[in-house]
Amino acid sequence: MAHPVLVARGGALSRTSGLGRAHHDLVDRLTVGMVPGFSLHGVVEHEIEGGAATRYYRRRRGHPARVLKAAKAARESGTRLLHISDQEQAHLVPKESPLPVSVTIHDLFHIAPRVVNFSEGAVQVGDAEVGRARRRDLELLMEGLARADLFICISDATCTEVQQMFPDKLTAIVPHGTELEYSDPYEKGRAATLFLGPKAPGDKCNLLFVGSDEPRKRLAFLDMILEGLADEVREDIHLTRVGADVRLTDEELIAAYQHCEALLFPSAAEGFGLPVLEAMAAGCPVLASDLPAHNEVAAEGRLLPADDADAWRAAISELHSTWKTRGGLPRPPDEEALAQAAEFSLGAWSEHLGDAWSELLE
Repeated sequence: MAHPVLVARGGALSRTSGLGRAHHDLVDRLTVGMVPGFSLHGVVEHEIEGGAATRYYRRRRGHPARVLKAAKAARESGTRLLHISDQEQAHLVPKESPLPVSVTIHDLFHIAPRVVNFSEGAVQVGDAEVGRARRRDLELLMEGLARADLFICISDATCTEVQQMFPDKLTAIVPHGTELEYSDPYEKGRAATLFLGPKAPGDKCNLLFVGSDEPRKRLAFLDMILEGLADEVREDIHLTRVGADVRLTDEELIAAYQHCEALLFPSAAEGFGLPVLEAMAAGCPVLASDLPAHNEVAAEGRLLPADDADAWRAAISELHSTWKTRGGLPRPPDEEALAQAAEFSLGAWSEHLGDAWSELLE
């Protein structure tokens, strides 16, 4: 018999954000019984609406009380576990929880901000300065994390940081999984016309960036790299910035991965780097910064020194040369990327999560 899980977060997020996609994927997979031994009891969240005072009250008092009430009712009906779907909602861990509580830790960048120095300047990861209300928010998050029973970490790099901060807590590494069959360029090749963004010109060497415009994503570095390319290369390049400039549906995003020349991902810090995995699952070549989390995900030889502008320009120039040699024809799927992505199947994700929750409930 499957153990029901109550899933909680704060404001309802769409799939277009990284945290929103991870939350919806978890709920969807529990709903269809994909996690061995567990099922979905329900979801507690609220719409993001109202004025500042309403939102403040809801976050600090109203919604935590609602989560506690839902957890008590869920326990009465046989639910075994409360799961908070990301660390930014850890204040929802009840002070006297009627259920064991797990929290997914995607990263600790806002809880433990840091500065990373690069040649283009210092890059702030997390908030450098916060006001009084946000400082109290962070205190409440730390208090909630201290009350949790299990941390689900999305990478070994994230887990290492979590264990340094909470050395006595139970932790488990559960890397993201991706729907390989859904993204497969052979089984479900998407038409190039789906790759819109602002319409990518058919006579250009199309490159892709996926992520927000926050400083750690290093869009300024990417602009500097492209500006420094040789004229004959730069004139052929078209970069689509998904998330920062345009929004794409899941279908359009996979089409973008399948039809661009490569994903460029020069982040200063990542908890995992989900776009890297998504791109590889769609057979897309990846150029990513050499970070601990990316070393766990990316295919060998696809990582570049984060601060070596010349190495990035050389790699992009090589992509352009290959595109030119093909006469602008579509590239074949990247077999090495597909093989690496297969290590992160939904089956593996399901087993890891089920094992972690089972250990907590033993």
